[in-house]
Amino acid sequence: MTNDGTIVTFYSYKGGTGRTTALANVAWIMAAAGHKVLVVDWDLESPGLHKFFHPFLDQNFVSATPGVIEMLTDYAWAATTKHETAEQDWHLEYARILRHAVTLEWDFPGEGTLDFVSAGRQNRDYSSLITSMDWDNFYDRLGGGQFFDALRADMRRNYDYTLIDSRTGLSDIADICTVHFPDVLVDCFTLSDQSIDGAAAIAAHIDERYRERGIRILPVPMRIEFGENAKVEAGRAYARARFDRFPSGMTQQRANRYWLSVEIPYRPYYAFEETLATFGDAPGSPNSMLAAFERLANEITEGRVAGYPPIPEELRTSTLERFTRRGPSEVSDVLISYVSEDRPWVDWMALVLGRAGFRVVTRSVDTGPQEPPDDRTAAGHTIVLISPAYVVSQRAQRAWDALSGRASAPYRRLTTVRVLDAPLSLGFNGPVPLDLTGLGEREGAEALVRALGRPGQNVEYPAEQSRVGPRYPGAARTAPPIWNVNRRNAVFTGRGGLLEELRDHLLGTTQRIVLPQALHGLGGVGKTQVALEYAHRFKADYDLIWWVSAQSPDSIRGGLASLAEQIGLRVGDSIADAANAALEALRRGEPTSRWLLVFDNADNPEELKNHLPGGDGHVIITSRDPAWTQFAQPLAVDVFTEEESAAHLFRRVQEISDDNARAIGTALGYLPLAIEQAAAWLASTFMPAGEYLEALENETASTLALSTEAFSQPVAMTWNVTFRQLREASPAAARLLELLAFFSSVPISLDLIYSEETAEVLAPYDETLRDKLVLGKHVREISRFALARVDQGNNAIQVHPLVQTVIRHGMQDDPDLTEETCHDVHRILLGARPKHGDTDDPANWPALDEILPHVQTSRAAECDEENVRQMLTDLIRYQWKRGNFESAMEAGEELTAAWQGKLGKDHWQWLFLQSQIANVLRSQGDYARAYALDQDVMNRQLSSPTLGPAHPHTLITAGNLAADLRAMGRFREALDLDIRTYEQAPGPWGEEHPRTLMVAHNLAIDYRLNGDPASAFRFDTDNLNQRRAVLGDDHPYTLFSEANVARDLREAGRYEESVTILRDVYQRYLDVLGDQILDTLRTGKSLAVSLRKAGRAEEALALAEETYARYQRHFPESPDTLPADLEVAAGMSALGDKVGARDRVRAALAKHIAQMGEDHPYTLMIENNLGCYLRGAGDLDEARERATRVVTGLEAQLGPEHPFVLSATVNLGNCLGDLRRFAEAEALERGTLPRLVGVLGEDHPDTNVCRANLSVTLEGMGRTSEASELRSRAASGLLVLAEHGPHPTLADARAGVRINRDLELQPV
Repeated sequence: MTNDGTIVTFYSYKGGTGRTTALANVAWIMAAAGHKVLVVDWDLESPGLHKFFHPFLDQNFVSATPGVIEMLTDYAWAATTKHETAEQDWHLEYARILRHAVTLEWDFPGEGTLDFVSAGRQNRDYSSLITSMDWDNFYDRLGGGQFFDALRADMRRNYDYTLIDSRTGLSDIADICTVHFPDVLVDCFTLSDQSIDGAAAIAAHIDERYRERGIRILPVPMRIEFGENAKVEAGRAYARARFDRFPSGMTQQRANRYWLSVEIPYRPYYAFEETLATFGDAPGSPNSMLAAFERLANEITEGRVAGYPPIPEELRTSTLERFTRRGPSEVSDVLISYVSEDRPWVDWMALVLGRAGFRVVTRSVDTGPQEPPDDRTAAGHTIVLISPAYVVSQRAQRAWDALSGRASAPYRRLTTVRVLDAPLSLGFNGPVPLDLTGLGEREGAEALVRALGRPGQNVEYPAEQSRVGPRYPGAARTAPPIWNVNRRNAVFTGRGGLLEELRDHLLGTTQRIVLPQALHGLGGVGKTQVALEYAHRFKADYDLIWWVSAQSPDSIRGGLASLAEQIGLRVGDSIADAANAALEALRRGEPTSRWLLVFDNADNPEELKNHLPGGDGHVIITSRDPAWTQFAQPLAVDVFTEEESAAHLFRRVQEISDDNARAIGTALGYLPLAIEQAAAWLASTFMPAGEYLEALENETASTLALSTEAFSQPVAMTWNVTFRQLREASPAAARLLELLAFFSSVPISLDLIYSEETAEVLAPYDETLRDKLVLGKHVREISRFALARVDQGNNAIQVHPLVQTVIRHGMQDDPDLTEETCHDVHRILLGARPKHGDTDDPANWPALDEILPHVQTSRAAECDEENVRQMLTDLIRYQWKRGNFESAMEAGEELTAAWQGKLGKDHWQWLFLQSQIANVLRSQGDYARAYALDQDVMNRQLSSPTLGPAHPHTLITAGNLAADLRAMGRFREALDLDIRTYEQAPGPWGEEHPRTLMVAHNLAIDYRLNGDPASAFRFDTDNLNQRRAVLGDDHPYTLFSEANVARDLREAGRYEESVTILRDVYQRYLDVLGDQILDTLRTGKSLAVSLRKAGRAEEALALAEETYARYQRHFPESPDTLPADLEVAAGMSALGDKVGARDRVRAALAKHIAQMGEDHPYTLMIENNLGCYLRGAGDLDEARERATRVVTGLEAQLGPEHPFVLSATVNLGNCLGDLRRFAEAEALERGTLPRLVGVLGEDHPDTNVCRANLSVTLEGMGRTSEASELRSRAASGLLVLAEHGPHPTLADARAGVRINRDLELQPV
């Protein structure tokens, strides 16, 4: 299809003109004329276009379908992340309009169609997305212009006419609709002075400023009331005067006809409902609204749409009826009675019946009396949903008796609906039920509507594309495709009212905005079980249900990172980045908008608030803290009722009497956890209930002292009874439970439990445990008494936090036993450490992930065993390597506090811990603290009799200290230190050890920063070859070396080779580590530099902007973010935007000065670039002043022969030349040229740039012959840059244009 469609924007300066009404009618008329028409609701702050088409659209579908705001946010997200292709047209994928379009259900003549795109999904994120939209950033940083261009082309390609409903007034949104998109602007106004003036000003502004766009502007007077003829005439005259040159290109006679034809009259009939005049007006009346819209359509299409083809009168009037609001008396009501377990069926039935025109009231027998609606004059229905749960419910029996009696009244009819093969007992005698068992969704829906007397009703509904809502429960036999939820509690009891309230909140039946739901209550009250039951009960409605342990920020991020992996997001090793990617995917509805997240045990709202995703999905939180009102809707979870407590005991314990069941519930305070443990014990031991009650009474006195604020007396009582019996029956199981009490309450990997270390610890309690397979017997024993939950599917065991707390409190009077237990846990954790490789090896990270959650609860920081301390230090390094800087620092500070009084500041483990903390400080940009700490550590290591200068730990610290020196700008000191370290490294490690190769890698960085690119290239090349042999081609360290080789090639002027290597490395980084880690972004930024140097400025700037946006999103405080910002400025300058580059770098310079001071080499390098852009913007005096300061400062720090100094000197010569201080410029350039030859060589591009600039200086001095010869030589040397196409540096050299040399801030 060709790009020949027409885009028409309907705009009004003021609201209330009838603009949207006109657009909707004109669109219908166009479609009826056989055209493919699209209407777009771009009135983002007040969308309402869909209301005119409501008879032809499913409103739930429309409210949940992605629209304009999703298109914008999806593109904005994509602009900051990896695209599937590196081609320039990546953005086209995000500008496909068809995926957001909904086709109206109407059979238009010929090929006519009418599609609708909404403003966006009306969920809890909508308003915040609108208010937070930064249009300047969208255009300037994210390339929004190319997106709108592509969207415009796509709309024109797919539709004959696209009609856009624009926001009123002056705004960025209105500008997009009135300037960027349209071929035709329908400028709507009423005859008030304010409306006319505003509309006319907009028309004039567009015509004057954007005349090249050729937008046809059609002023349209609207809401003309003919009762006030004099005022109408005055308004018409004023409007004609203000729009004196619109529409353009018309003769006076043609203009007169235009103004008379396009007026839209005011008709009160259309003021009450959004009704289309195509159905509201009979055809043939020239003064009708329909006739006015026909004339307007004719003008817009320049005669291609002459009018609205008539439709049969019966069809017109019946369709008009669909627009008419119905009073309550016209709707037949339906009451559905059910038990809460069947709520999924009820939700689906309510949806089906609602679409068929019924008003549905649902009432669970668990929440209140079952009374029909009060209006006894209305013909109504009562449906009783018979299920296995209903027929065994005493409440249901009482409700049945009440409803079946009331239904005998003539104004109501009773219908029974049977599901799930429910047995039909004598207690539920009544009409023959409608049996949905075994029926498919469509068959079931048709049978249900037919049973209520409305056969033939449309039962189709687009459930799969709507936001989370009811689906047919008959298909809910398996879990959703993405699911990590534990098994359902087979003896879950009660909680009907609570689950009903939770469901109502999540469906949005009680409020428009669906908030996260925070289930809060005391420990042991059953919050987790309620969430678990909800997930299983309503799993048919979701395609993704993910359970996240939310006890700490690390566990939250870990759970979300696992979700990112499960849904196929390509992310790197940073857990935080993976978690953020998962949240963003959910917000965007990828891979589905039907998702449920459960954050379990989130006791700190502040820690969770940044991990709550937006979007259409649902969030459930369980917490002991009720203070969730800022982020979620709190929902209190109380203890069991007496009835629920007894019911739970009845389900678990055979032959328990009602009195005993109620007595046990009373004794345990109806606390669900205590009730469950009591039931499990009674069911497993067959102890008589009376005897158990006596045991509880005997425990009361002892447990009063044990009980604390952390748990209630019933928990302690129940545990004491259970644990005493467990110890007698299985001492090994009891000991295992004590061990588990000192693990974290998050799921514990069974690999830790089924280990040789665990078997050795338990062997004194069970001699058969010499075979670790016997461990399973004791795990099952603990599970049997409901003291732990085993999840074989996820290879985990989990003990309730309250059980752990009670066990730990029970041991507090025996500190030796507590210490022994903690140490046994440490032995188990030590046994789980990776057997090969070190902490830096990504292959070992899964094992470290399993260990990390348990070190704090097991009090590992207090352990005096050397291996445990080493494990803790390794875990800090592991968190640093994964990018979890805050967690690493918190752990480091905790260990510092715990070890300070024990080890002393000269102990080797204390020193190694401090060196790891220094690594974290450096990554956080706190270079001074990192340097001070590393310096102190190294001094102590050097003077230590057990370590000394050649010890591996000392050498590691030396490498860290050199990194600190580089970051502080002390490049020469860093080089000297790394040379000494490199000479010593083979002693303890050997030539090819990864640690030795890391020292060599750092040494190459030193050489590069110290102006010795040849040595840097030699070390990088050798290191790359060795890393390939030792680590493999795709190891992160190998990729790092390969990227540095490409950087060396760029420094040598071999730009195309650098681009080729970096393209490959960048793609492999993306494949191996993902697009949201620092090393990947560094490589992307480096590729942007090479592209720019190779003359591909547009591609370079696009990549630089994309990379910087990702830095801003994921690492806003990283030291690497500033160089990425500077590369964007360099790209802007390369494309001619000197002012924009100047302003951007001026801001970056101020930030760097505040952080590192005025004399840091990188500060001076930034100032060098600012001088270049100042000169380009015409600020010559300031440019010269800054260039002079830069040359003086860099020469003092780096020496006169450093390439950075020589490039800065070239720029100073340019400033002098532009100021016509030719003699000074010549002296400077002639002095610089031989130094460049000596450092970089005769043929280096920088050398030839200096020659070219010198020729410009000579030309200015009138020495044309000498200048011509020098320019020719420079151009010949620069020809190598143009082997693959024109190059701007060569073009400037030939044209006699001075060429700047920007400086790149390199990673340290």
